[in-house]
Amino acid sequence: MDLSHSQTSSLSLGLLSHAASPPPPTPPMPAAATASSVSSNHRAQIVDDSISFQIDSSFRDPSHPLPPIPLQLMEPQTENHRAENGDVGKESEDEEKVEEFRILGHSMCFKRKRDCDSISSCATKSVRVSKDLESRRNAVRSWGNQSLRVADPDLFEIMEKEKQRQYKGIELIASENFVCKAVMEALGSHLTNKYSEGSPGARYYGGNEYIDEIETLCCDRALAAFGLDPENWGVNVQPYSCTSANFAVYTGLLLPGDRIMGLDTPSGGNTSHGYYLPNGRKVSGASIFFESLAYKVNPQTGYIDFEKLEERALDFRPKILICGGSSYPREWDYARFRQIADRCGAVLLCDMAQISGLIAAKECVSPFDYCDIVTSTTHKSLRGPRGGIIFYRKGSKPRKRGMLLNQGDGSDRYDFEEKINFAVFPALQGGPHNNHIAALAIALKQVATPEYKTYMQQVKKNAQALAAALLRRNCRLVTGGTDNHLILWDLRTLGLTGKVFEKVCELCHMTLNKVTIFDDNGNITPGGVRIGTPAMTSRGCLESDFEIIAEFLLKAAHIAGAVQREHAKMPKAFLKGLENNKDLVELRCRVEGFASQFAMPGFEI
Repeated sequence: MDLSHSQTSSLSLGLLSHAASPPPPTPPMPAAATASSVSSNHRAQIVDDSISFQIDSSFRDPSHPLPPIPLQLMEPQTENHRAENGDVGKESEDEEKVEEFRILGHSMCFKRKRDCDSISSCATKSVRVSKDLESRRNAVRSWGNQSLRVADPDLFEIMEKEKQRQYKGIELIASENFVCKAVMEALGSHLTNKYSEGSPGARYYGGNEYIDEIETLCCDRALAAFGLDPENWGVNVQPYSCTSANFAVYTGLLLPGDRIMGLDTPSGGNTSHGYYLPNGRKVSGASIFFESLAYKVNPQTGYIDFEKLEERALDFRPKILICGGSSYPREWDYARFRQIADRCGAVLLCDMAQISGLIAAKECVSPFDYCDIVTSTTHKSLRGPRGGIIFYRKGSKPRKRGMLLNQGDGSDRYDFEEKINFAVFPALQGGPHNNHIAALAIALKQVATPEYKTYMQQVKKNAQALAAALLRRNCRLVTGGTDNHLILWDLRTLGLTGKVFEKVCELCHMTLNKVTIFDDNGNITPGGVRIGTPAMTSRGCLESDFEIIAEFLLKAAHIAGAVQREHAKMPKAFLKGLENNKDLVELRCRVEGFASQFAMPGFEI
């Protein structure tokens, strides 16, 4: 198509550049002038990729101007040029749209730029990006979404063995229990991914909006579970264990070398209350960083000797007096402890780790009426995840009984909150375990239900049934029985030690733990075992079932005695005598058959 004679046409050709704003409209120009203008500016305008082709017709409606048509200027392509670009023989739609023009003897091509070209380019790029993103997603899934069975079959196999051991065995360790499936789900949840140093509303990291809600909910439920007024009591749910909770209290309220006083470990106390071995070795942080003096039980009765306790406390003047222990089967006289603490000027701390569930269910005397601070584990009788918790008084201190007028008006306020919270973090711990706190919130919700109270009542009934069954068989129990969830069985009348009996029971798939017992001369011997009822009660055992368990325990004691008489008491000879022991194998089968009848909370077998 040759436009070199366009002056005879009624059309005018305008080439508009979009690189700048279009010029204002000008009067119509002759076609020759227009062509001349194009010719003179051709070299300058052809390098612009954005050019419009506009047709001016004398018969078109001036009120409806036609929009410019975007064109692409192209140099004419020769056959050789097309061959170099690989276009020879290509029948594309683009070639049908290209038309060659001659303007004033100059050959050039106009090509309309199609929207589908840009869409196709974007689509190609989008496909490429999608494929790359999907490959990255698959890479994350390949390591991040594998099941335990696939990711680590060795560990999975060991864990399955432990599951079978729990299911087929009789769990009698007073410090252990079985959690529900909801607690397990929280412990194994995405909450373990979040780091949340600090406390609700005062974190050192961002992104803790929902973590704050979880911890606040847990604190509210903790106070509600024990019937505490938030105006008078505060709580910290971040400690990793009760030992950590106790040490946080010491750190917050004491200086290194200050004095504490708790129940002697051989008398049923806990090492976190301060304990020295007979050779003077310090075995806990409490005894390493603070000076401790223990009070003891009466070796004849097994009850706490309050007369000697008070005498020693007035001489020692501890800054913290501790009640509570790991192996004490009777009620605690908190009122008497309060009197002694007031006399020697001590803060009264209760470690209720063993009996916290009974206290929450009002099946034991509450320490909150008398104590300044109360600590606990969150498993054991509370039936939650493994961790610790601290309750502390807030607000105004009550006026002490018998206080003289010149001793103050009782307007002082407790200062525990800031000191204890600071001791937990940042003094002793880093970020709290958010999955544990969520799991604890679940357990505390259950604690506040009537069903939980029924459960704790059954725990006490089962402990009393077990104690009665052993007493009928002429077994000796420390204090002669129990007021809570555990009993202490003195095995010395059978010629056994706790270590020997513990091993035989373990081989029969019954788990309990050895304890030290005072003899009449006050010497310490590992002469007994501690037996608890919460775990098997969680599996549905009743009093009649613990009658059967008592028979199993007596049979294990007879096996231990027989092997000991035949193979002597030396550990190696004793263990060899247990190998392939027919009585032991028979008892293990009976134990497994009995235990397998009961459901297991949290998982199915």
